[in-house]
Amino acid sequence: MFWIYRASTPKFTAMRKADNDKLFVNNFIPKVSRTFALAIQFLPPRLRHSVFTAYLLCRVADTIEDSPAIGGPEKRARLIRLRDMLGEAANGGPLRPDDVSLLYESIDSNSDHDHRLLSQSGQLFEVLGRLPESQRIIIYRWAGEMVRGMAEFTKLPKTDDGISALKDQAEWDRYCYYVAGTVGHMLTELIIGEYEIADDKAERLLELCNSFGLGLQKVNTIKDVPSDRERGIIFLPRDIMGRHGLTPESLSQSRFKDSIEAFVEELVSIAWNHLDDAIEYTTLVPSHLKGVRMFLTVPVFLAAATLKEIVAHPVQAMTGPPVKIGRRDVARQTSAAALHSSSNTRLVKYYQRLRNHP
Repeated sequence: MFWIYRASTPKFTAMRKADNDKLFVNNFIPKVSRTFALAIQFLPPRLRHSVFTAYLLCRVADTIEDSPAIGGPEKRARLIRLRDMLGEAANGGPLRPDDVSLLYESIDSNSDHDHRLLSQSGQLFEVLGRLPESQRIIIYRWAGEMVRGMAEFTKLPKTDDGISALKDQAEWDRYCYYVAGTVGHMLTELIIGEYEIADDKAERLLELCNSFGLGLQKVNTIKDVPSDRERGIIFLPRDIMGRHGLTPESLSQSRFKDSIEAFVEELVSIAWNHLDDAIEYTTLVPSHLKGVRMFLTVPVFLAAATLKEIVAHPVQAMTGPPVKIGRRDVARQTSAAALHSSSNTRLVKYYQRLRNHP
């Protein structure tokens, strides 16, 4: 009978909740992002759970932004509601169940895994509420900043050809900051808070983390042009298009081959500069933190490999079908990360080979 009594103690209840939290998070991650799940598995356990949970929160925001089931004005209203909730929570305020339920009102949880996660965001916020306070505040603050930007970009005007696009490179930078630079800041603060990192290196990490995020997201905005166009939007700058005599509409027409190739070449050059910063960022993380360095290196190598495919097929990248790397390439780059990520010399040498050789 003694063991039954022990099972009902607060300590046992807390352990059971912790196990259930991990089960909830670990169940969703591979369903909503295979690429992120691939990288995050390398994080040490004590950091992995908080990053898993933070990612799912960001995914909830993404689903609200992208969901065809939520109309434009309502989309913006829900994002603003989520922004306000996160801002209040970051300052120690409560997360009210009624406010959370409004995020997924009238959502079909059976449509896909993303919408199922959105419909269970109440449980996700319970998991978030049991993270260490220092981590929770970081996550709420930067996720709130992300959502603020998402709400802003729901108002992009459509061009004459009926497709929304970003105005200029500054707007491209701002969009990528909100979507990915905020994640760079969030992860950097979580890493610095968890591990002892020299002050000068920590300061440089904070200087580079936005560019790291911009590099990964800019690769995404380039490779996703064909699929984004189907939703009536292209997350690329019209001013750079214009320099090459292109518009969002003509970008889909292979007869403008020479202009498209020059346009893509300029975009790729900008993205490479950000990935250079991402590699420098990774070299600043102490080499004994092997799991953290793997977590950082895998997405950079995958982004670099994707850029090489885009360079090899620039017209297809804009006109479709989307240019992607295959499973063998993913496995190859993951193995390369395992081999090179723990050594700054090998890491930089392999990256330069990826960057500079066909």
